[in-house]
Amino acid sequence: MDLKKFNSSPTLEEAATWEGGPLIVHQNVTLLECASEAVLEEALSATPLKYAVVRRISPTVVLVDHGQVPELVKTLSKKGYEPRIVRS
Repeated sequence: MDLKKFNSSPTLEEAATWEGGPLIVHQNVTLLECASEAVLEEALSATPLKYAVVRRISPTVVLVDHGQVPELVKTLSKKGYEPRIVRS
């Protein structure tokens, strides 16, 4: 899914073309990792997840806005995704 339609955050690959170099520090984000690219694409299409994505890290990993996590967990659970929460 092309997330640029939903937010303006660049992909990790695009970061190397930024002025000042590729060093980026993200704060207040949560890492969401899916079992497969297909699961992530389905979740992006079927839920409001696409609006919370700050950056796509890989085909199966996105950073999401920390403030939207509680509502996203509820929505993902209702849709049958049953996210596992890991705190560090």
